[in-house]
Amino acid sequence: MSLKNSDNFLSKSEITRREALIAGAAATSILAAAIQGTDAADVIDKAVGPILGHVDHETAIVWYRPVSPGEYLATLTHTKTGNVVSAKAHASPDHDLCIRWRFDNLQADSEYTYAISYQGRTIADSNTQQIKTSPPINKPARTVLGMGSCASSSKFFDVWTQIAANNIDGLMLLGDTPYIDNRELSVNRMRHREFLSIPTLNEMGASTPIWGTWDDHDFGGNDTDGKISNKEIIRQAFCEYRAQKEFGDGKHGVYTKFRRGPVEVFMIDPRYFSQSEPSPVDPEKPTCLGKTQWNWLRDGLKQSTAPFKLLATGMIWDDKKNGEKDDWETYAHEREALFDFIGQNKIGGVVLIGGDIHVSRHLKYPPKDRIGYDRHQFIISPLHDSVIPSLNVPHPHLQWGEPLKNMFLTVAVDTTGDRPILDANWIDRTGKLHREVRIELNG
Repeated sequence: MSLKNSDNFLSKSEITRREALIAGAAATSILAAAIQGTDAADVIDKAVGPILGHVDHETAIVWYRPVSPGEYLATLTHTKTGNVVSAKAHASPDHDLCIRWRFDNLQADSEYTYAISYQGRTIADSNTQQIKTSPPINKPARTVLGMGSCASSSKFFDVWTQIAANNIDGLMLLGDTPYIDNRELSVNRMRHREFLSIPTLNEMGASTPIWGTWDDHDFGGNDTDGKISNKEIIRQAFCEYRAQKEFGDGKHGVYTKFRRGPVEVFMIDPRYFSQSEPSPVDPEKPTCLGKTQWNWLRDGLKQSTAPFKLLATGMIWDDKKNGEKDDWETYAHEREALFDFIGQNKIGGVVLIGGDIHVSRHLKYPPKDRIGYDRHQFIISPLHDSVIPSLNVPHPHLQWGEPLKNMFLTVAVDTTGDRPILDANWIDRTGKLHREVRIELNG
């Protein structure tokens, strides 16, 4: 087992309703804190975490934000062998005191506990601070991932408890998680800190890996694209408050991927590069992904050996039909080129994930001859309670759609049987199941 010091951070009624939601999310941090029963000083002065970031079969990254600068020690213990390894990281005001530790060469399908200490005193150590590495890549296994978009930082805390109750192996935040709608570094940091301070999310994150991408409201504001100013500042705060294995190319974007047993997830960044350069598939049209992310996604898909591959982004993969440009219909040239690439290279098991629209939907796109099998899109939104029924638009391939409050999705991938199976469940914060979808792969 090896370790790294990882504190180096990478540098209209319905419309009216939506705007009201945005305005509410962009209220002052003092107000947000007051709603949670505390004040702004408490949010600043209380430690946040620890929270797990990227965890796979050999690597684990732990994130923490203490209240004081200085050197902090993370200790990882294998629960069966008792082997211990420790790493130091320095909390600096330059990164809002956020720190992370990366442990490599861990044993697959193994359990670890971890603790954090400062100046010789343990400050974070509980029975909830556990790490479970994923099974070896090619071993038959079952993995469950939870996911959602559009979350409140001030209420509906029980939605996180309900997600955790589904015994997930990881959580995917698809954007607008949290709402920020601001381009100032201090405000972005505060909003991320408020969000990760949610007690139930914090508790789940102590033992459940969390990955994320952003959508418009955690990337500047409604319907924003890569031409906005201060996007480097927005990215800085995002990277400080996440613990992913990669953030884009290291300087730009926040896209990342991870493998958990039989499923590989590509967390796509639909914002940072959009409208900022010509498309790699058609220089006469603007890009969504940008050339670097486009090549990263194609290479990753071609190299993946996972039975199922999830392409996860806040934007939906079809047309919102509301006059806004932040959907994949705006970039149909790139979307269709991607589907052509999948079909030409016989890449199986691709499933589309979207959020953003405050409606939950399931679409199934024939014909099979496009990529060799039916394409499924799962849309999951919102985690909060503001729905937009007008965005539940008709579509020839719509299988199900409802504007439902406080929704999340679980995706379970199982390769322990005769054939790989994916089960998707749309669930609300009361635990009610609203939709079930099963996909079975041949062979």
